[in-house]
Amino acid sequence: MGKEEMTHEIGTIVTELGYECVHVAWTTESGRPVVRVFIDSLGGINIRDCEVVSKAVNRYLDGRDSAELSGRYYLEVSSPGLERPLFTPADYLRFAGKEARIKTLAPVDGRKVHVGIIAQSDDASVTLLTDGGPLSVPFDLVARSTLVYRGLEPQEPRGKQGSRKQKMGKNGKGHEEER
Repeated sequence: MGKEEMTHEIGTIVTELGYECVHVAWTTESGRPVVRVFIDSLGGINIRDCEVVSKAVNRYLDGRDSAELSGRYYLEVSSPGLERPLFTPADYLRFAGKEARIKTLAPVDGRKVHVGIIAQSDDASVTLLTDGGPLSVPFDLVARSTLVYRGLEPQEPRGKQGSRKQKMGKNGKGHEEER
């Protein structure tokens, strides 16, 4: 059984457990196969969710006779995170109107990193609305793509008016000074 078939089966297992299978990645690290399964759900993912999916996928993989997983392997199950990776044209359509960062294999419009709002997507490319205008990025040039999360960035100071800075006096006691 090949990776493509096993990826499909893992996706089915995840879906039957009530989660979204975002992506299944197959890599090799330190000479051992690694299977990474990214899951999501409407309310988010917690450790218990990862344990449930991990046990089910592990049972499935242990029962397969596969050249890709001969011997020991690592299985990682996790949430895609706040800066969720985008893998398929359907991912881009789903997150249209959201900001994305795309790194390309070769320069597109003179650059390899592009940030913009996802405007549209088809089977061949995604269009971002960037500061320089609309930009079409062919999928065959996408090396990595993620949503951009900006929820925890510090707010810019609102001018110097009303800003106060704590200063220490000679006696070690602080006082506020208008800045």
